Amino acid sequence: MRRGAVDTVTFLTIGQAPRPDLSEAIEAHLPGTARVRHAGVLDGLTRPETELRFGATEGRATLLSRLADGSPVTLDADTVGAALQARIDQVEEAGADVVVLLCTGEFPGLRTRRARLVEPDALVTGYVGTVLRGSRVGFVVPLPEQVPEAREKWRAVVPAPAFTTASPYADNDAALLAAACTHLEAGADVLMLDCMGYGARHRRSLRAAGLTVPILTPGAVVGAALGPLLV
Repeated sequence: MRRGAVDTVTFLTIGQAPRPDLSEAIEAHLPGTARVRHAGVLDGLTRPETELRFGATEGRATLLSRLADGSPVTLDADTVGAALQARIDQVEEAGADVVVLLCTGEFPGLRTRRARLVEPDALVTGYVGTVLRGSRVGFVVPLPEQVPEAREKWRAVVPAPAFTTASPYADNDAALLAAACTHLEAGADVLMLDCMGYGARHRRSLRAAGLTVPILTPGAVVGAALGPLLV
């Protein structure tokens, strides 16, 4: 990409597109010349088709996303990971200069031929491991069954990480507030909401409830890192 070029940025969700609620914090950092597109791994599938092909399997890593009708769906992480590469190839063929995954899951081996691939997992773990070194970080993840994978993911980055759970797609933020307060009562001085589903709305809700510690969301971290590369 040359300086001054009009770049096409494709946001790729593991659910169904479009997901402006996930991309808005990143889009806020993009230049006005950027063309924005959306795509999803589950695009065009019904719920029964989604559950048949990508449904969560007991004992395996899971991911949480949303269908086009707004309903949440729990997915098998390995199956989604296997399908992601084909979708990346498709959006790159369609002209994407930058492909931004809208998920903080780990997907080893993903690649592009020429486009820049932005993987939030790498950006967020790198940020927390450097900028927040020495902080007591409390992590919130969507599902209880995701805690073992999250604990393994963060153990090399943050000493003795602590986890609570609250879905970003709940009807209200009562569970999120309870999860955050559990961390604060245990002495956390930073909160990391570890899912792309958490965004500015969740931060505002926690602030309105009186929380004053830093509250990090993946979209804000990714946007701050990506924006300068496209100017």
